[in-house]
Amino acid sequence: MDSYEIQRRRRINSDYELTFMVPMTSEDYREKIAIKGHVRDERGQFYVIQSRSRSREGRKLTANIYCNHIMFKLNDFKFPYASYIAEAYGIHISQLTNLITSATGGRFTFVIHDSFDLHDVKDFGRGTCLEALNQIVQMYECEVEPDNFVINLRKKIGADNGLQYRLKKNIVSSSFKDKGESLVTRMFSQMKDGRTFIGMDASKLTDEERSLLSGIPGAIVNGKLAVNYLISPYAQYWSSDSVPFFDGEIIEQDIEEQGDLLEATRKALREQEVVSLEVTVSTADLFKIDNTEPKPALGDTVTCIDPGMDMNKLKARITELNEYPYSQDKHSEPTISNVNLRDYTDIISDLERNKNIINNLFSNGKIRTEVFESFAKQAVIDINNSKTEIKYDQRGIVLQDQTNALNQVIMTSNGVVLTTDGGKTARTAITALGVVAEQIIGQLGNFVSLVIGNGNNVTKINTNGISAGHNDYNSAPFRVDMQGNVVARSIKLTGEIDNSEMKSSDITASNITASNIKSTTITASTVKASTLTGNEIEGGTITGTLFRTAKSGRRIEINSSGLTAYTSGGGEALSLGQASDGGGLVFMDDGSPRGSIYGDSNGLRIGNMGGIYIKSVDDMTYMQGPVDFTGAAVTGLKISSIDDLKGKMDDLKRDLDDFYGRLFEDLIINATFDSKSRNLKLYSAARTVATVNIPADEGSKS
Repeated sequence: MDSYEIQRRRRINSDYELTFMVPMTSEDYREKIAIKGHVRDERGQFYVIQSRSRSREGRKLTANIYCNHIMFKLNDFKFPYASYIAEAYGIHISQLTNLITSATGGRFTFVIHDSFDLHDVKDFGRGTCLEALNQIVQMYECEVEPDNFVINLRKKIGADNGLQYRLKKNIVSSSFKDKGESLVTRMFSQMKDGRTFIGMDASKLTDEERSLLSGIPGAIVNGKLAVNYLISPYAQYWSSDSVPFFDGEIIEQDIEEQGDLLEATRKALREQEVVSLEVTVSTADLFKIDNTEPKPALGDTVTCIDPGMDMNKLKARITELNEYPYSQDKHSEPTISNVNLRDYTDIISDLERNKNIINNLFSNGKIRTEVFESFAKQAVIDINNSKTEIKYDQRGIVLQDQTNALNQVIMTSNGVVLTTDGGKTARTAITALGVVAEQIIGQLGNFVSLVIGNGNNVTKINTNGISAGHNDYNSAPFRVDMQGNVVARSIKLTGEIDNSEMKSSDITASNITASNIKSTTITASTVKASTLTGNEIEGGTITGTLFRTAKSGRRIEINSSGLTAYTSGGGEALSLGQASDGGGLVFMDDGSPRGSIYGDSNGLRIGNMGGIYIKSVDDMTYMQGPVDFTGAAVTGLKISSIDDLKGKMDDLKRDLDDFYGRLFEDLIINATFDSKSRNLKLYSAARTVATVNIPADEGSKS
């Protein structure tokens, strides 16, 4: 009860943190706050107390409590060696999650909500159960949504509930950043032992990939791939005379098949062929005062509308969410992005993993490669089949191959030389200064220098540090010295940069204009796209027979007949087209017409096989001009719903009641004549209105 400044921070497939402050003098601190203890938030989720930071300000003693979600207790369970998988093929995701459940004694369970493809598994379960879960997330490309000890795995968490962040409604402040540092429009790739998919049949490419590569001379020769890269369909939008492509490369040592490498290259290119964007918004939590307002959730798709910030219906996902669930005066701070952003913890984790790999590689770690296996096998065969002649000359002892005299091993007082040209040059030499060899295959020890590659396309590890991209350490675009200083051409950092200085010669963002993009004409028979984000085509013309956002499933197509939208199942949902001298908009349910709007020179018509509903949520519904209800049967229309009609009808009723009263009292409906009294009586429905005496005529008494 004494806690305050309660903040919850969640990121997709990353941190789930809860922090709060509490006075050290309170009973809550003394009796309830304990390391590895638990707290529960308003969502019913448990968090483990991991640290307590105490501070003094005069006589005020305060503790800052840091907790993370109970899911991270997976890090306390070591994955058993008996369940370790060195190599397996075609494994279902549930087989691996069941191993984690077993390793935790059944404490953690998994619910798999989507269908995931089978995956080949290698070196699984070397660390903790949390590391095993991270490996599953990377292999099967799923997203984690924990519910205490039940971990839900989906292809994508969150939903699209139509949530909008709109200026003058719920945006308090915002910042918008788009970055092209990691943009790649041509992706190179390698797999195990440096092999590529060069030589693979070009028929395995998609139509789009084959069309793009066919425009590159020599990329496809005799129906075979002659290059180890794929080209992005967006390359033309970013190309210039000086830089036709932005190149990137992936190296997947776990892949051995060309088809698998091709798929990995496609995936990597899709992830990097668009500009990454990030929006940080301070929003008004309207749902705290109005429960009908939507509440943002991690992974939800939202639309940002702030034209002044270049956010024109910008659509992306909530990848990070800072919340203040117990404070009415503090609002959520979502981070909206088209990529899963990496934070400092993620980067450090990757660096630690890479360091362990390098330590294993250079500390007598066994290298399991086809190169070593084939080399060792062939070496044994060659040695067993060798026919050696021993000679002595001024150099020392010479072991010469009898079938090829150029192959020699020369043992001298200064060292041993292995040569294939009779001793002119050494393929391998062992001297007092060290070992020189074209290849070292097997177990590696401690070296003064290690060089991978040749020319300037090298990675070096030596007494200067680690460098890549240039033969000279000081000219390398990436280098780390022995003091931990890092120089890199491009670094992605999300988090806090403390006590540092950032220098840059040129930073360009928000608006980039190229001379050959504006006011041009793009003509094509077909333009296909799955996603266009952050791009603008201004002042130009796009001409083609078909424009569509996907080959199949949920998509929009535009052709000479009009515009058609399709559902994920392939059925038509909406079509907009022209007919004779008019145009029509038809709404369909999986291809079956349900409603239409059609207009021509005779007017505008709205029709539907069911009901038609016209409703304005934020304002009135206005009908102007003459309205004709001929042929219409109106139901449900109440007099009270028509402005001032009830009052007029009430006034008319009062007038009719008054008029009826007067008629009832005064309207003569009957008369009687008494011949004796000579009285004529006139009657209304209610009374005798008048009595008239008619005197007798003296001349007619008889």
